[in-house]
Amino acid sequence: MIEDTLVEQALHLPRREAKRWAHTPLEQEDLVADGNLALAKAAKRYDPSYGVPFPAFATPYVRGAIADTVRSRARRNTLGNGRWVDVVGFAALTPSVTSDQAYDPPDPGPTPHDTVENLDRLRVLGTIPERERIALIRTMVDGDTAADVAKDLGVSTDRVYTLVHNGSTRVRRRAA
Repeated sequence: MIEDTLVEQALHLPRREAKRWAHTPLEQEDLVADGNLALAKAAKRYDPSYGVPFPAFATPYVRGAIADTVRSRARRNTLGNGRWVDVVGFAALTPSVTSDQAYDPPDPGPTPHDTVENLDRLRVLGTIPERERIALIRTMVDGDTAADVAKDLGVSTDRVYTLVHNGSTRVRRRAA
């Protein structure tokens, strides 16, 4: 069958992706087995008309299946003697990793510098003519179409494009 040949083409993928998790105490063969299942699922869904080679198509399937396995087993890691521990993050899987080395994602909120910069942009935006400001905000920030903005402002769509262009030019000049 075609699926068998596709799977044979990409049998290296599960082993390669499982090696990424070699630092964990999980069995590599278990990860490879889950990757092989995902490879078979990808072969069933593959369509050559996509214009993508099968290994490239199957990689996200394999990577996702192995990551799911690691996540599920990380949450119920055994300590031995019938005791279990709840693991909060992957750093807890490796005893050699100290809390200083554990991955701590950066705060996604704006920095103070970004906040000041955004306030400056808002002040500049307040200095441009009202129609330009409305057209600029509705099209660039809200994602409204030029036709919707034109209908609300009572102008043509070409005029909305002109208002957006002029408004963005003014904002750039005044912010510089």
